[in-house]
Amino acid sequence: MMQTRTGSWRRSALALGLVVLAVFGLAGSAAAAEFRDGDTVIVEADEVVDDDLFLAGNRVEMNGTVKGDLFATGTVVVVNGEVEGSLFVAGQSLEVNGPVGGSLYGGSYAMTVGPEAQIGRNIYYGGFSLETEPGSAAGRGLYVGGYQLIHGGQVTGDLSFGGGAFELNGSVGGDVHAEVSKPGQPSPPMFMPAFPGAVAPIAPGYRRGDQGDVGGRLDVVETQPVPSRSPGERAAASVARFVADRAGEFIALLIVGALLLRFWPELMEQARAAAQKQPLPSAGLGCLTTLAFFIGLPIAVALLIALTILIAVVTLGQLSGHVAGLGGAGLAVVSSAFFFAAGLVTKAVIALLGGRLIFERLAPATLQGRWGSFWALAVGALIYEILRGIPVFGWLVWCAVILVGLGAIYTAVRERWWPRPAQKPPVKKAPAKRAPAKKAAA
Repeated sequence: MMQTRTGSWRRSALALGLVVLAVFGLAGSAAAAEFRDGDTVIVEADEVVDDDLFLAGNRVEMNGTVKGDLFATGTVVVVNGEVEGSLFVAGQSLEVNGPVGGSLYGGSYAMTVGPEAQIGRNIYYGGFSLETEPGSAAGRGLYVGGYQLIHGGQVTGDLSFGGGAFELNGSVGGDVHAEVSKPGQPSPPMFMPAFPGAVAPIAPGYRRGDQGDVGGRLDVVETQPVPSRSPGERAAASVARFVADRAGEFIALLIVGALLLRFWPELMEQARAAAQKQPLPSAGLGCLTTLAFFIGLPIAVALLIALTILIAVVTLGQLSGHVAGLGGAGLAVVSSAFFFAAGLVTKAVIALLGGRLIFERLAPATLQGRWGSFWALAVGALIYEILRGIPVFGWLVWCAVILVGLGAIYTAVRERWWPRPAQKPPVKKAPAKRAPAKKAAA
């Protein structure tokens, strides 16, 4: 019996979870692993890899055995062999036909989980189409966000889906929570209709076949899509959103940059100089800073939880709430400071640098006086917002500005608050005096 639920199932949470799991899984495994790349990458059936394995190519095929985790990306990725750890796959067309000891994380246009695929834990997928064929099995749950899910295999635990079309032809041992489009809505056009391996979209809505079986609660919500707007309305809305985003960020950069120039001018100048003198080393420091934050934050959270539990046991719960509150507030402050620096301070520093370089060539006198740096900041911020609005290139500019800016800020803060000790000049030894030569006897 179909039931409805009031809470909306958030597909964005699944996408975020996939990114976080992939990032931290990659960070934890990259220290000791084997990497292979090329146009066609094939792991033969008799090959055994005793470590984690990273594969990248146009066509990737894994027929052997991987003792650790497998990370594979390509236009076409086929996994026929055994993965004793977890499997991370991304590409255009994915096929998983072998056993996986851990969980399966997939992101693609389409993915097929074949009849020989026995997934030890969960399946997480984000993309246009996922099909689990009869005979396939997931030892725990199946979590999908995309347009369509055709489930013909077996899931021991729960199944969650958010998208347009859902066909239940297999079994689910736990609960089913699904959010689908109302039947009768037009199917979406093919994302990439001409490439080999494209799948046809099924009709929107929920359908249950004769073999469909749910051991727990069936909870399906049918949503009414928002009426589509005309091309002119969509174009006008897109332009308005673009102008609002760029204008809002431009004003924010002026405010943040002006405050920094007013209260911390030396720090701004040191960061600008570091970005100008060493842009590539600054970008490298920015990458390391970002990696350290996203690896260190979950470690800090885990340590805080462990400390809170320990304090709760020792003090019988009297101090645990205070420790958790103070620690959580501290982590929130650190996180907010990092995102504020990455989102605005970095752009203000690079905007100041760009504006100064322009004025130094065209109108050096403008930089003199009380407002010189502010006008340089304003011109640099305006140029950044223009470049930021260019498709694809704007995204590259955004990444470069944040990484170079983070590295420059780190250099400025380190030199200001933790300066390196000055090296003493080497002490020159005085030349040894020579003994006077004895006069020859007459």
